[in-house]
Amino acid sequence: MLDKKIFLISHIADPDGVTAVVLGKLVFKNFNYALANVDEVDENVKKVLEDPNYDEIHVVDLNITEKYAEEINSSKYKNKIKIFDHHISNNDLNKYPFISVVDEKDGHKECGTSLYYNYLKSITENEYLNRNSTKDLVETVRLIDTWDWEKENKPEAKNIDIIFSMYGRENYIKKYLRFIKTHEEFSYTAFDIKLIEIENTKIQRYLEQKEKEMMKVTIEDEPVGIVYAERYRSELGNYLIGKHEDLKYIALINISRGISYRGKDRIDLSVISKQRGGGGHKNAAGSPLPENLLKQITEIIFKEVNFPNDNK
Repeated sequence: MLDKKIFLISHIADPDGVTAVVLGKLVFKNFNYALANVDEVDENVKKVLEDPNYDEIHVVDLNITEKYAEEINSSKYKNKIKIFDHHISNNDLNKYPFISVVDEKDGHKECGTSLYYNYLKSITENEYLNRNSTKDLVETVRLIDTWDWEKENKPEAKNIDIIFSMYGRENYIKKYLRFIKTHEEFSYTAFDIKLIEIENTKIQRYLEQKEKEMMKVTIEDEPVGIVYAERYRSELGNYLIGKHEDLKYIALINISRGISYRGKDRIDLSVISKQRGGGGHKNAAGSPLPENLLKQITEIIFKEVNFPNDNK
């Protein structure tokens, strides 16, 4: 294992961000991490960039703002940070030497995990990185995150989302660290397979229920589907956009997390999301919720509410 002291900041939302933690733990002896949302990256980087306890800061499946990138580029810390991103909405940040945004290479779609895996392979000969169990986990995450499972007809890749959902972030990390260290080949356990079977039944019921709740609206003269959903947002978005050809895209609102957008080559969602402070790809993107939204909703429901921190 490498002796460098590394702090990783990666995306909290899905297997693409969290699998990068597994890879980092396989390679670096001194390794800490934080999982963050899109709008929390600058803040998280600032907390650790000047910390002398770390040799390098790695950011995966996320990016910093251009304003902060300019600040780092003019500082002595620009050689301390490496950013691995695959969202085309951040392509302009490639002008900074410490940022690498790669959406596609040689006709091959990339995700945060695959980019980080390729980087780690380039700096060390690590036995665990060379195992088929690791390679297949990385490829499974890439297939589901880029939605290439559809093009390559590998629907079984969707099962990694179920495992992630059922185990939770920390248990997912522990599970695949242990699995890679004890298995040469990638597979699901009998218990995993049973979980997947049960969860697939629940997902289908959820998709059907949320379709009934979806609102069809017009946003900037475009027909859009809006649905409030806290679970299975990728599955739901792709399910709805596939069934409703009259809609340009689906906006899925998780009231405690953010907004996801899903489309099918009818509009560029990286542009739509960037207008709302987010980013992403043509057919899959996300943006943060407006500031103080939860407070505003509470005030609508409970009109006489007073918040203790208000200065009135």
